[in-house]
Amino acid sequence: MAVFLVDIKQMILRFFYFLATLLFSSTVVASLFDQLTLPNELQRSQQVQYSQPYQCIQIIDEFLQAQKKDTVSEVSRVSHIREKSITPSDLVLIKQQKALCYFYANNTGQAVVTLDKMLAKKTHNEPLHLRQQTLLIKSHILAQSTTLPNFQLAQETIDLVLSSIDNNTYNPTANGYFTLKIIAGEIALKLNDYQESMTLFREAQKYAAKTPLTNNAAWAAYAIGYNYQQQNKLTLAINFYNKAQQKLLDNKDTLNGLLTKKMSQAYIAEDNFKLAISFANQSAQYYQNLGNKLQLSDSLLALASMHRKIKEYNLSLVYYFNALDLLKVFDEKNRLNTVYFEVGKTYLQMGNFSLAEQYLLNAEQLFFNNGQNSLLLESLVHLANLAIQQQHYDKALARLNKALAIAGQLNNSKNFETVYLYLATAYEETDQYAKALDSYKQFVRYNKQSNFDAKKAVPVSNQHKENNEIKSQKIDQLQAQVTKLKQAKHNLIINVFLLASIVLIVLYLYYVNSQKMKLQREEVEQLEDNYNLHQNTGLNNINSLKQYIPTPLQEARFYSDWEYSDKQNSVHSCAIINLDFLQALRQKHSLSLVNKIETELGAYLLLQLNDSERLFQLNDSQLLLVRKVNKNYDPAVIANYILDWFEQFDCQLNFSKDISIGMVSHPFLFKYPTAIDSKKLLNIATLALSGATQLSQKNKQNSWVQLSALTYTQPAFFHGDVWNRSKQAIEKGLVKVTSSADKNDINWL
Repeated sequence: MAVFLVDIKQMILRFFYFLATLLFSSTVVASLFDQLTLPNELQRSQQVQYSQPYQCIQIIDEFLQAQKKDTVSEVSRVSHIREKSITPSDLVLIKQQKALCYFYANNTGQAVVTLDKMLAKKTHNEPLHLRQQTLLIKSHILAQSTTLPNFQLAQETIDLVLSSIDNNTYNPTANGYFTLKIIAGEIALKLNDYQESMTLFREAQKYAAKTPLTNNAAWAAYAIGYNYQQQNKLTLAINFYNKAQQKLLDNKDTLNGLLTKKMSQAYIAEDNFKLAISFANQSAQYYQNLGNKLQLSDSLLALASMHRKIKEYNLSLVYYFNALDLLKVFDEKNRLNTVYFEVGKTYLQMGNFSLAEQYLLNAEQLFFNNGQNSLLLESLVHLANLAIQQQHYDKALARLNKALAIAGQLNNSKNFETVYLYLATAYEETDQYAKALDSYKQFVRYNKQSNFDAKKAVPVSNQHKENNEIKSQKIDQLQAQVTKLKQAKHNLIINVFLLASIVLIVLYLYYVNSQKMKLQREEVEQLEDNYNLHQNTGLNNINSLKQYIPTPLQEARFYSDWEYSDKQNSVHSCAIINLDFLQALRQKHSLSLVNKIETELGAYLLLQLNDSERLFQLNDSQLLLVRKVNKNYDPAVIANYILDWFEQFDCQLNFSKDISIGMVSHPFLFKYPTAIDSKKLLNIATLALSGATQLSQKNKQNSWVQLSALTYTQPAFFHGDVWNRSKQAIEKGLVKVTSSADKNDINWL
């Protein structure tokens, strides 16, 4: 009684630990039996359960051997360190893990034996939920085994769990119910009861909604998709597989590998090999990262088969041989034999008869030794096909007669059909026409029989369900069409009367909106004009300059700098004109009069420009003249040209038209036309204007200064602050100064 009470106490402690995990951890709980709660020393066994299942078993056995004399009760456990003692509950979980490791090693028989020993040994201190979990694991293994499946025994085992629920001796949690429904559903699916399986999977889906921090919702969607795939409803299957991927919270869950594998199989059935190969690669990558070599070999074999179907034989062989290396580690003889057979078939399709015969004969012998009669028959048929292609008809007939005898043992109409077809071909090639005709008749007979068997194999309930679904869809479509027609008839008269009104309203709105848009366009154009023009002079302002910024870069972009310099003979002369006289006018006369003079000046200057010139107003007192000239132009000519403009400007006031001009050329570095951009160029021009202003002030006359780089001046010298770097270049003689007066009077500092 004391032991029972302490066990209840320990279960309560575990519950609060689990509750804390849900509240304060974002860790996703694995589904089904991926992570059983084991002592710390056995966590390593869970880490290698997929990659090295036998090492998992070895770790468990060594731990149990060490603990054999140290098993204590739950009362003792409360007062001792866990690392030094295990409880009966721990023992159950450890042995469940050992059975799962056997299952992952493909040793279903030993897994079931381990679980049966636990079930046969009833102990009073073993919690009921762990015993039911043992039954669930056993039914799961029996249903999913690839070597010793026993669906009937799996059903009987899970029925024991269901009966304990019915008589109220076992009340599972939501997660427990989910696991129960999933396993029951997969057993029903293995027994081809699609409807019952789907019902159970749908119920599992409801319990999954009650366990949000697990991957249960993803597992349920996967199970429903797999059910549809087994019914050959591939579109629905793929849809649910995609839902499962979206619901998957943990990328390390084994469901990742299953999902990608099944999606690959679904796309193969749809002959979409591109997507099929993509998902098969994802599956292989997952199992490789997981270290599960058995599952990795399955994915590699699937990839090999797909590449063979699309006639990529060499790549197919690479995957087959990689799978062989993995299977040799596990000594999986039956599967190894099958891979040898597949390699032989691949070489046969490639036309490499020598290697094909070698591998097919090897496979035939291995199938014979292992009693794999179905595969032995297939290998004999392929060897006969090889012999026919080599025109060794006697050899082919001998192998086909052997195959015919095995077909008789297997009593499968499909096998008879294949053998008789090749027999007919071999007899015909050896001029034994009577036997060829007889064999062909037998082929036709068994072909009809195999087609009949295939139709018969389809469950009646599934056929009815399929037909009902089709009928239901057609009825729904017809009802929708009728509803639409009634609605259309009802609305037709109203629509006719409303149509004219709507057209008039639309035309009216169109007219009103077009008028509004016209006014808005005019306003926008006016605003753009005002935005791009100086308010007094009416010249293009700095905004307009940003849009224009003349540069030969468009011509140069297809050439290197040196190639461009050889091809181009023209440059852009850029002259900044400082209107020194404006300051004096503003001090002596009214603002309105000065503005009027500026307006007249702007209009006058626009008349002086020719096609190769552009004039911009940088600010209230500075203009920029851009003129395309020969690269060897004389700056004095440009300067005098500008000075003549202002000397000839006539207005109502008689005043001295003092100006200063700073000039540069674009490109500034002729050998490197793209090195100095327009912003840096204007800074250099401003520096030239600074020098010209000094000369004007000193000499009391209009002055100009031009800065030009020497031919081989390097762009690197102008990196950084171009104003200061240009001053340094002037001092070092890298930039030439040309001026209207003595340039030594300029202080560049």
